[in-house]
Amino acid sequence: MIGFRSQLLKALLFLPAVCSAAPYYGANFSLPVVSKEPSPLHGFQIMLNYDPQIYQWRQFNVYFDGGFSHFYQNLTPYHSTINIYSIAPVVRYTFKRHGPVLPYLELSIGIAYLNQTHIENRNLGIHFSFQDRMGIGALLGASEKLSLGVHALHYSNSHLSSNNSGISIPLVFDIGYRFN
Repeated sequence: MIGFRSQLLKALLFLPAVCSAAPYYGANFSLPVVSKEPSPLHGFQIMLNYDPQIYQWRQFNVYFDGGFSHFYQNLTPYHSTINIYSIAPVVRYTFKRHGPVLPYLELSIGIAYLNQTHIENRNLGIHFSFQDRMGIGALLGASEKLSLGVHALHYSNSHLSSNNSGISIPLVFDIGYRFN
């Protein structure tokens, strides 16, 4: 049993060295189109992503993103803005290529820090939150550098606090670019 553990540890340590694909770095810019809680919510999200290209299995891939979100609403003069810092692993399922389009489905659950515990009249509870994201999109062109997509976004502290109003944005438009 010790020999198996030793071989498994060696394989995991040298996995990045035997992977022939270079990692990808990229950035995404997102705009909320439809907000639910609170409504109306405006703003943007900037995500930087890193895909080491070693967590792949068939059409599944795992990459990582970290980002900054700034949201605001105009209905009240108080608690009208919030900034959110997040980091998350993203699981992507890629479908078969259709010409210059490579469609995908993504799911993500990460952690986030909210600089305010209130937005509008909503009590978010604590500064710590989870970021849930689910979406569809496509990588475009032979080089797959440009991506377009839509996703749903939700922030909640999962009842770690007695107050857990959350933020829900069911439709966010996303454009991304891979640098290499």
